[in-house]
Amino acid sequence: MVLRTTQKFVNWVSCLYFLGALAMFIFLWAYIPVLHLIWTNLLDFAFNVIGALLWPGTLLAILVCGF
Repeated sequence: MVLRTTQKFVNWVSCLYFLGALAMFIFLWAYIPVLHLIWTNLLDFAFNVIGALLWPGTLLAILVCGF
């Protein structure tokens, strides 16, 4: 006998798992200062890298479209 679960049940369990992981991440970020500092520094670095890669293209687009 093969027991199967419905897609609705799988989606429900997946959402609960995701919410649990998100709650644990928020808890760790709030109560462990080192993780807060590391994550914040990583986010700052990522946004700085994205900004550094985007601004030359933005200036080029302004120059091309502006003239």
